[in-house]
Amino acid sequence: MKQQSGPVKGVASDKTAAPWWNDAVFYQILIDRFRRAGFDTLRGDPMKPDFCGGNLRGVIEALPYLQKLGIDALWLSPIQPTAAYHGYHITNFEGVEQRFGGMASFKALMNAAKPDFRIIMDFVPNHVHRSHPIFLDAQKRKNSHFRDWFFFDDQGGYLCFLDFGELPKLNLDNPETRRYVIDCALQWLELGIDGFRLDHVLGPSMSFWHAFHREVKARFPSAYLLGEALFLGVGGKHMKTLGLPHKRTHLKKEMRGESVIDDIMLEYRDVMDGVLDFGFREIMVNEIAHAKHLPSKHHVQSLLDKHYAKFPEGFSLPSFLDNHDINRFLFEAKDRINRLKLTSEIQFKQKQPPILYYGTEAGMSQTRDIWCSHGDLHARQPIPWNNPNPKLLEFYTDLIRRRKSRNR
Repeated sequence: MKQQSGPVKGVASDKTAAPWWNDAVFYQILIDRFRRAGFDTLRGDPMKPDFCGGNLRGVIEALPYLQKLGIDALWLSPIQPTAAYHGYHITNFEGVEQRFGGMASFKALMNAAKPDFRIIMDFVPNHVHRSHPIFLDAQKRKNSHFRDWFFFDDQGGYLCFLDFGELPKLNLDNPETRRYVIDCALQWLELGIDGFRLDHVLGPSMSFWHAFHREVKARFPSAYLLGEALFLGVGGKHMKTLGLPHKRTHLKKEMRGESVIDDIMLEYRDVMDGVLDFGFREIMVNEIAHAKHLPSKHHVQSLLDKHYAKFPEGFSLPSFLDNHDINRFLFEAKDRINRLKLTSEIQFKQKQPPILYYGTEAGMSQTRDIWCSHGDLHARQPIPWNNPNPKLLEFYTDLIRRRKSRNR
């Protein structure tokens, strides 16, 4: 794949050309819940945490729709073999989940999408699923070659991702583990992926991230490294699972009721090209979705300007209103379309690249908050391909067109 020029040493790098992601409009796809090739509807019950049949061929079928909408960059949920429909429970870093279509479908997508679309994929370096063969071997045998790939105690317990015992944490400061994970990332870039949305960047150590950044940028200088630096759900008991710098200081501030969103995002300014802008989302929800009366655009922009001023020039802060882990914005706004439109207009006027979560343009909302049993399923329902909101779809098409006209 032809590589473009881009940053080689994070935001401090001397760029000869603006990185491609600056002008991109991203579309986030949860593969299993997006589209099943050849069918208008998925199979199974999307309100259960089961596979419902969405696949990579379905993404290929949707490319004309996405291109007409104006999308030019896709963010795919994890495509590797997985124990869960959402893809984040990795059982093999190197292959493609057969229920998503396997490697043949991945290569077909790359051929169909390029050069019209950039593609970044979710990459989950912090942990694997407990059914991963290397963990099974390490857990079964104390003298296993893979024992030091994890964090076992003398009783056979192990560190995991927060409270999720099914997700044992990888020891990425073990040279062999680190080498393997970085090599797997490089493999996907060699296959044509344009970058990664890096899951739970708070977990691995900064030493790992410096090595990851250094090696990826040496080989693929235009690869986009986008981190998910989210402190949500983190408590004192989780400190030992985090490589986040100044983690106890952040925890104390949060316990005092202070927002630590921006502070934590800033920790990754030297090892990522950018991070998902949870600060932007917080402002939009508080000031527009939950507001008793709509504020002026000037007031909201002043808050955003103060937010952006905290970050170094060139650090990418892609904006989003919702994603697979949080309530859909329309639900937060009590299904008031006018508030979604106002917020999207503000979002698409910012310099930072916007992300559209699948189905937002079709008017998707939800019926219950995610903070209930399997509540995240409410924010992960299938797109109503046969019954979208045509006026809203037209609104987003025009919004994207106007943004691209301004950036030319």
